[in-house]
Amino acid sequence: MEDIMKQVVVVIILTVLFTGCQKTVSVLVVAGGHDFDTTEFFEMFRSLEGIRTDSVFHPEAMDVLYSEQVENYDVIAFYDFIPGLPQQDSAIFLNLVHKGIPMLFLHHSICTFQQWDGYMKMVGGRYVIPEYETDTSLHSDYRHDISMAVQVVDPGHPVTLGMEDFTIYDEGYSNIIVLPGVTPLLQTGHPDASPLIGWAHKAGQSNIVYLMPGHDKHAYENPAYRRLLSQSILWLAGKL
Repeated sequence: MEDIMKQVVVVIILTVLFTGCQKTVSVLVVAGGHDFDTTEFFEMFRSLEGIRTDSVFHPEAMDVLYSEQVENYDVIAFYDFIPGLPQQDSAIFLNLVHKGIPMLFLHHSICTFQQWDGYMKMVGGRYVIPEYETDTSLHSDYRHDISMAVQVVDPGHPVTLGMEDFTIYDEGYSNIIVLPGVTPLLQTGHPDASPLIGWAHKAGQSNIVYLMPGHDKHAYENPAYRRLLSQSILWLAGKL
C-alpha cells in the first residue's frame, strides 16, 4: 500500500508540473559530423509535448552558436560529433556558459572538441578518441547493438522523477572520463558501457545534462528514452 501511495503522489506531482508548462519550450538541436537515423531522430523531438525544435548542422552551427540567435532558445541540445574543433572555438562555448544557457548533450556529443579540456568540463566528461591521446589507458571504446539494463540512480531528480529502471537497445561507451562532482542520474552494469551513463551538473551559469544513450532509431523509439529527453529539456528550461 505504501508503494502504491508513493506512485500516486509522483503521478500527481508530474501532472501538476506538466500542466504548468503552458508555454512551449524552444530547443535548438545542433547536429553534424556523424551519420544518424535523421527521420526518426527529429520525429522523436516532434513527439515531445510542449517542446518546439529548430535544428542547425555544422559548419553553420558555430556561427549560430556565437550569434545572438541562441538567446531565442530555452535549451540547446547537442547531437554533434566534431572532435577536431579548433582551439579558437572555445570562445563560443565560454560565451554560452557565461550567458547561462542550459544545454543538453546527447550520446556522441561527448566526443566533440577533443583538444580543449574546457569542453570536457562543460559536458562533465569525455569520450577519449585514440588519435587525440597518446596514453592508451585513457582510450575509450564503443560497442554497437547491446541491450543495456539501465538503473535510475536518483529518482528524486526532476530529469528522472517518476521513472523506473528500463532496458534500451543501443550503443555503449566504455572507459569514458566522468568528472567528479556531477550528479549521477543513470547507471548500468553492462560490461561494454561505463557504469555512469547519465548525469547533471553546472558549468559556469549553465545547467547541464548528459545522456549517453541515443545512437539510432532503436533508442529514439524507446518510451523511457523519450521521457528522459522530455524531462531533461523541461528541467533545463526551468519548467520542472
